[in-house]
Amino acid sequence: MWVSRIFDVTVLALIAVAILMPRPGVAVKPGLRLDQDGRDRAAELQARLLAAPGDATASLELADLFLDARRPDWALATLAPALDANPTDFRLHGRRSLALADHFEGPAAYRAATKALALCEGGGALPCGEADRARLQLLTSTLEKVRSLDMRQDPNAAKENILHGLHPTFLNRPRAVARDTKSTP
Repeated sequence: MWVSRIFDVTVLALIAVAILMPRPGVAVKPGLRLDQDGRDRAAELQARLLAAPGDATASLELADLFLDARRPDWALATLAPALDANPTDFRLHGRRSLALADHFEGPAAYRAATKALALCEGGGALPCGEADRARLQLLTSTLEKVRSLDMRQDPNAAKENILHGLHPTFLNRPRAVARDTKSTP
């Protein structure tokens, strides 16, 4: 009797292995497309955030890494505890705005950018420099152009409005002027 149970368990284990093993043609890719140094830094920052979830500096750096790796949802999850701990930090709201825009959520991204700009101008927890203020003003004015669009349904219109809001300018390099080697008296 115990021999049949062992046989049943063995057959069940073999079937489970056959079902759960991936096919040979499956290509496994990393979830985070960063170089080795970036992955190591992300691991360090995640360990730091486990110890202190409200650490704004670590959250901002890790969110930047996630945004560079095209993971805006991970960046949003990273910023949420820091925003709960530091609701008046304009940097966190600005980064949240970028992650939401990268996640194609125009109205929410505009609201976050507007809040970041208000905290920057109104004197939040941290001093806001002129470069930060200009960056947030550009972000807010650009997101204002797409706040009423559904960026997932019409990404081309969103791209057109964003490019129109940013006013891209391309300047040609000045050509080297050939100097006359002959001197005229």
